[in-house]
Amino acid sequence: MSSEIKMVRDARNARLLQRLAAHRSLLPHVAVCGLIVVSFYAPFVWMLNQWFVVEEYSPGPAVPILASIALWHVLKKHKALPTFPRRCGRQLLLGAAVLALLVYVGKEYPLTFPGLRFLSALSFTILFASMTLLLISIGFLLAPKNPSAGARPAPRGWMGMSLLLFSLLVHFFALRGDLARASIVAYISLLFGITWYLHGWSVAKTLLFPFGMLLLMVPIEFIDETFGVPLRLMATSVSVYLMRMVGLDVLQTGNWFAIGSMEFSVDAPCSGLKSLIALTALGATFAYVTQRTFFKKLLLASCAIPIALVTNIVRLACVGIFAQLINKDFAVTVFHDQAAVFLYVLAILIFMSLDKKVFQAEWFRVKNF
Repeated sequence: MSSEIKMVRDARNARLLQRLAAHRSLLPHVAVCGLIVVSFYAPFVWMLNQWFVVEEYSPGPAVPILASIALWHVLKKHKALPTFPRRCGRQLLLGAAVLALLVYVGKEYPLTFPGLRFLSALSFTILFASMTLLLISIGFLLAPKNPSAGARPAPRGWMGMSLLLFSLLVHFFALRGDLARASIVAYISLLFGITWYLHGWSVAKTLLFPFGMLLLMVPIEFIDETFGVPLRLMATSVSVYLMRMVGLDVLQTGNWFAIGSMEFSVDAPCSGLKSLIALTALGATFAYVTQRTFFKKLLLASCAIPIALVTNIVRLACVGIFAQLINKDFAVTVFHDQAAVFLYVLAILIFMSLDKKVFQAEWFRVKNF
């Protein structure tokens, strides 16, 4: 009896030692994560404000979600997904969803109840820290676990160290010059440089797309003058042409058009630049997950550009048609504001149809194509 008790006690002690070793291995990651979060917190708060304030460009919140899908695909492809109970996975997803909802509600409706603004900032800090810890640790899931006897360990990626140091230098001067965009780009390159240095290029290159996807979360509303204005004029002209095709009497001057006594102005949020960037990120992620060769990924992702332009033009044309058939208030306040969700769903269905009807067709399945 005493021997059985001793065996149970030894097994329990072994488990405790194993857990302690696991926690100790996490301490360096947590320490580095804390330093990065403190250093880059101010630029990320600026980015969060830009996401919810600037109407010309706000698909940023969706980009980390798309990058997470790409990371999940990489781990699944390399059979490196961590094994934890399904209940734990659901709890993690539910917790992340609740935190993201608190961030959104706190920014949009800060006066709903006392303390909501503070709760929103705390939720954002937790999400920011969690994303940083995940990006630091993701390389360890892809690195070889048990190298064969006599095999050399993976060489350090010294180019990654160069990228790491360069990113820190850029962040230092960006803070002095109040250049938040440069700091956020430096944050992404810093984390990629850490992975490259610790695990070598063989692991870093598999994570190149998810890290590159994160660059799209940087607000770039300043390109509206270069690309937004031509897109706005083109969308107005084509949508007016469509309205005239269905029999509406439309007058147009630049980005302004009128139907009878109703006047409309296609401003910056309606240029299609926001949907173009968002659908490009969505199309690139969908292509990365579903296609095998680089050419097919590039081809399917490039389909996002005409899809975004066409859906935005159709939405503008429908605004004029519904204004004539029903009234202007319904067309502007109801249809125009709510149609974006349906257009994104329509874009996803188009991507799925292209994948099934074209990219998986027998005539398209050419070897090494």
